[in-house]
Amino acid sequence: MTATVSPAHSRTGSRAASGHLTGTGAMVRLALRRDRIKLPIWVLAITVLVPRFYYAATTAVVPTPEALAEATELIQVSFMRVLAGPFFDAEAVTTQKYFLAAYWVEFLLAAALMNILLVTRHTRAEEQTGRAELIRAAVVGRHAQLTAALIVALLGDAALAVFTAVAAISIGFPTGGALLFGASLAAAGLVFAAVAAVTAQLTEYARGAGGLAGAVLFGAWILRGAGAMQSQEGGPLFWLSPIGWSQQARVLAGDRWWPLGLSALLAGLLVAGAYALASRRDLAAAFVAPRPGRATAPSWLRSPFTLALRLQQGAIGWWGAAFVTVGLVLGGMTGGMSTTALPIFAGADFGRAWLSLMVFTGSLYTGVFAVLSVLRLRAEEVRGRLGPVLAGPTGRSTWLGSSLLVSALAVVVLLAVYGLALGAGAAASSGDPALAGEVVRACLLRIPEVLVLLAVPAALLGLAPRAISAAWVVLVYSAFVQILGPYWRVQGWLVNTSVLSHLPWHPLGAFAPVATVVLVALAAALTALGLYGMRRRDLTTG
Repeated sequence: MTATVSPAHSRTGSRAASGHLTGTGAMVRLALRRDRIKLPIWVLAITVLVPRFYYAATTAVVPTPEALAEATELIQVSFMRVLAGPFFDAEAVTTQKYFLAAYWVEFLLAAALMNILLVTRHTRAEEQTGRAELIRAAVVGRHAQLTAALIVALLGDAALAVFTAVAAISIGFPTGGALLFGASLAAAGLVFAAVAAVTAQLTEYARGAGGLAGAVLFGAWILRGAGAMQSQEGGPLFWLSPIGWSQQARVLAGDRWWPLGLSALLAGLLVAGAYALASRRDLAAAFVAPRPGRATAPSWLRSPFTLALRLQQGAIGWWGAAFVTVGLVLGGMTGGMSTTALPIFAGADFGRAWLSLMVFTGSLYTGVFAVLSVLRLRAEEVRGRLGPVLAGPTGRSTWLGSSLLVSALAVVVLLAVYGLALGAGAAASSGDPALAGEVVRACLLRIPEVLVLLAVPAALLGLAPRAISAAWVVLVYSAFVQILGPYWRVQGWLVNTSVLSHLPWHPLGAFAPVATVVLVALAAALTALGLYGMRRRDLTTG
């Protein structure tokens, strides 16, 4: 008996198996299912902030026409334009225009960050964990996963544009201006989705790909700020930044769509480059290979503490460099500010009030570092790298305690570095050398609250490792309650549930011994719970 194969069927199957985009639809559905919680949270969170920020501005900063005029004059100062600006059509200011001038860039950064994390998560992270190899063992094309990630990013940006446009209409934007505002966020998001698609081809690790894309985002923000300082409506440097292109749409000040075409063009070129790079590398490989380590480890790496320090030194260095840059820029704005009667500062010295706010912002960003440092420990466990460490004489409590000690010391160092940079910039721009010492002291006084933010994921790592992402909820909740609670008329007892609401910070803060002792004790208790739980639970091996 002889078996035959239909030639036509064979050719069809061969073409399907060899197509670079085969299986893209299935990959899109898989990505949407995996992001069914994360992506809607991102979109809704950004959307909700539109009316919330507008309400905060109109009730606390510009509640009267006089305050609006004063705030408009302030925000046109070149140093303030670095953070927000530019300010278009300042002659006919409305609360909606002030909202754009003050907060637009923050929404653009949020949209960009959403896309960077999404694309990195569905491309390089999949290769790093080995899941991409399992998927590619089926009839899935070489570019299916990358294409699916970009399609999901496009869908997320489309949803973001629609929802934020509706939110803008709710605060008084005309329909055309609201649609343009939403489209500007989507355009910035697409550019950085494409940036992440490129960086995912360059490094072997998701953290490196996300870090490179984040560095590009930071560079775009710096260029936009430098261009905003050149001119009230943006100088030549402004046009070198994709974030600047979105702002040059001039919402409510002439409404022009064509600058968003520059974003679409750049995104297309970057996506083409990502596909070209992806077709020239092996699965899980990268164009920037990690440097090989030494054949033998130095003697100082024998202890768990030094190993933890070695593993975190790169992250600490990059965060420190970013803090120096940001601190100098933000501190340098102090000299351009004078005493003002804006309601939000209740007649305080605006320069010191500004520095107090920036000190608080630095502690918040340091809290982000603290949470990430503990999440890295969970990743070490899940990916199987913790087992070989514990197979030696190192115990679980020693491993976790050493890593947390390194993170705690890094928190102190980062706050000190940020304080030094912020204080140096403030002293240089204002001509008041005493400010440098005040700022450093204010930064160091915020150490206890960051230690609590470090201890929360540590406790979750030991007691409920699968729920460790809830540490982000604590951080975000604490920040929102502390910053926006007074504008939302949140009850005092609820404000007190925020980790960040117990240390004074305005202006420049003061030493609060009781709150400091309570926060340190809380951090110690949470850390002890984490160490206890780590000793008693089973390890996760995959």
